[in-house]
Amino acid sequence: MNNFDKYLTNYAEDEVNLLATFPQHNSYSHTLIIPAYKENPSFIDAFIQSKLVHQNVLLIIVINQPEYENNLSMQTALYQHGLNQGKVIWQENNLTLVDIFDSNSSILLIDRFTAPLPDKQGVGLARKIGADIACALISQNIISSVWLHSSDADTKLPDSYFTCLVENQTKSSVAACYNFTHTCDDKTIEHANAIYEQALRYYVAGLSYANSPYNYFTIGSVLAFRAQAYVAVRGFPKRSAGEDFYLLNKLAKLGDILWLKSCVLKLEARMSDRVPFGTGPAVKQIVELSEKDESYHYYHPLVFERLKTVLSNFSSLHQYRNNLLPWYNFCADDIECALKMIGFEPFVEKQKEMSEKQFNKQLFVWFDAFKTLKFIHALKDNYYPNIPIEKAINQAPFSL
Repeated sequence: MNNFDKYLTNYAEDEVNLLATFPQHNSYSHTLIIPAYKENPSFIDAFIQSKLVHQNVLLIIVINQPEYENNLSMQTALYQHGLNQGKVIWQENNLTLVDIFDSNSSILLIDRFTAPLPDKQGVGLARKIGADIACALISQNIISSVWLHSSDADTKLPDSYFTCLVENQTKSSVAACYNFTHTCDDKTIEHANAIYEQALRYYVAGLSYANSPYNYFTIGSVLAFRAQAYVAVRGFPKRSAGEDFYLLNKLAKLGDILWLKSCVLKLEARMSDRVPFGTGPAVKQIVELSEKDESYHYYHPLVFERLKTVLSNFSSLHQYRNNLLPWYNFCADDIECALKMIGFEPFVEKQKEMSEKQFNKQLFVWFDAFKTLKFIHALKDNYYPNIPIEKAINQAPFSL
């Protein structure tokens, strides 16, 4: 049993078992997965009115809501709007396939609102259901592209969305992040989102400056990933937020994350309380701060200076694995403290008997995006408190 079959048999969501009767005469070049909770149906209209609808796409919409939500009206309206876009040609339990009028694309509607998602699994489970179904259809040769595209209802996709990735992929690329910008008619929200977007770009620029191999954006609406890599890391984690961060953290250990700078997705700038953290809540916080004439604070640029130092010194760590004191002398007291706080010494202790090549490989896996973030937070909490984002950008030794 290969990795693909093993994943679909043992780790995929139950919906994949409903695909045995999926119409074999329908085939698609691309797939696009969108979770939708409390969304306006206009994103379906935008897809149908774009050139993408003629690029042989299976649009998988996972219409969902959490168990604590009792109002089905928005989800029901969205489901009905999807049905109205074409002819229903297949239905199995909570899956419905609609061939879109006057196109070679279809919509696969997945009802996870009448059977709601567990409260703590939210958007992560919704994305996983959609991606698992796409993987199963790839294994059946119904979808030809090995790339799964993940986006959101608030995202406007350019006509080059699929072709850009095809043209830029490499053998070593396991995932891709599209470039993005935020727009909004409400100038207050647009301004707040511009500040948050600056913070996102500042963080990734800081990681790049430090030569971190985990220097990519973790935004669920701008992702694509290879199906084979996706199943190798057992899919999206079932989380109500941060599912994109943790998936990419695992994928980055398998290969390269492409940065598709030339292909820009337009994200709707909006406040949101549907997830516990991320863009929506951050924008809401920035708006509230602005109303009080207060600045949004973010990481001090010195945390990236320290990260750059520690990553540079990792190259000599193996030879000091039996006595870390001389190695710590290459760093600084704040770096030593931050490393100890995130479990650095127990990690080194466990790898003592490894060859240098094995040791460095384990170090790359251990000091991943999550550990990098914990290292930065240890420095923030103990040495370098957050400062206003404008000040941080002006003081940084790197540009956005």
